[in-house]
Amino acid sequence: MDQEKVKMASPCGVDCADCIAHLAKEHTAEKRRLVSAGFKEETLPCPGCRPLKGKCPVIGGSCDTYACFEKKGITFCFECGEFPCDKLIPAADKADRALHNLKVFNLCCIQKQGLEKWLARAKDAKRKYFKGKLDYGKGPVE
Repeated sequence: MDQEKVKMASPCGVDCADCIAHLAKEHTAEKRRLVSAGFKEETLPCPGCRPLKGKCPVIGGSCDTYACFEKKGITFCFECGEFPCDKLIPAADKADRALHNLKVFNLCCIQKQGLEKWLARAKDAKRKYFKGKLDYGKGPVE
């Protein structure tokens, strides 16, 4: 596996490379918005949760999911015998703006298709999640 690509894919299935905290390096207006929302300027742009050992500026502290993955010595949560665990249960809170509910889908895609193919499709899945409309029986559509 390409270690640079793994570095920007969180163990729980978030595409860190497409996170606004990471993209703040290219978007100064977004960086200012994040700082005004409470992010510490020195934490931006975020290099991804792996280089930060789970001390994610988005959650404002240490990530319990990261600590679990690290303790188990795995690369992604789908490699765990307890996958999917309670840490990955979808929740309605912040679903309109947070990536949490995409994690299990993303992890299943990485497991089945590999990291490269998932990365090629991750932005489209995120766009459909936040902007698409649900067509019962068909899933999200444009």
